[in-house]
Amino acid sequence: MYQFMGVNYIVCLQEQYKFDKPQKFAGGKWSPRARQLYDFLDEPEKKIADKELAYLYEVHKDKWGKPIKVIEDSECTKCGYKMIEKDGKYGLFYACSQFPACWGSEPHPDNPTPAFEEKEPPTEEVDMVVTKYVSFSMKRNGKRAKSGTPVTHSVWFNEDDGPYILKTFGPIQHLHKGDICSFKWKSDWKGDWVINRKSIKARKKNGQEIPKGDRRV
Repeated sequence: MYQFMGVNYIVCLQEQYKFDKPQKFAGGKWSPRARQLYDFLDEPEKKIADKELAYLYEVHKDKWGKPIKVIEDSECTKCGYKMIEKDGKYGLFYACSQFPACWGSEPHPDNPTPAFEEKEPPTEEVDMVVTKYVSFSMKRNGKRAKSGTPVTHSVWFNEDDGPYILKTFGPIQHLHKGDICSFKWKSDWKGDWVINRKSIKARKKNGQEIPKGDRRV
C-alpha cells in the first residue's frame, strides 16, 4: 500500500507542477520534490510511476492551458533543457523553457534577424541648480523609512524645472537647495523624469565638489 501511496503522491506533485509552471514542465523538468521522491523508488515502483505519469500526460495534453510548442531537437546551450517557441515584441524566437531561471535564447528560422529597436539615449543636463527637494520618507503605516528601504525623492531645478525623480534608499536628503548638478535622465513608462543616480555630479555654490559618499547616492 505504501508503494501506491508514494507513486500517487509523485503523480499528484507532477500534475500540480504542470498547472503552476506549464512552461518549465514543457521543457521536461520535474517538480523538484517529485523528482527527489522518484529517485528513492526501486525499479518495479519506477515502472508503475512511469506508466501512471504517461497516462496522466496523455489524458491532459489537450486540456492544460495555452499550447506550448516544444522544439524537440533543440537544447538550451546554457542549461540543456528544451527550447520552446515564443512570439515576442520582435517576432518569433526560441527561448529556454526554464525562463526566468535561465535566459537562454536562439533565433527562429522564420525570423533570423529581428529588427531590434535601439534604446533612446538618456538626456544629459548640465549646471542645474537645485531649488526644491522633497523626500517621501514615510511609509504607508506612518513609520519613518529605514536606511535600506527604497525611497523616491522629487527634485526641482532652476525654479520650476521638475519634478525629477531620484530613486534611492532611505530618507536621507541627497541634494540641497543651491547645489549645482549635472546628471542624466530618462522618462519611465509613467512619464516621470527619472534621474540616473550614478550619473550625478554635484558641487556647492562656492564650486566645491560634493563627494558621492557625502550625498549617499
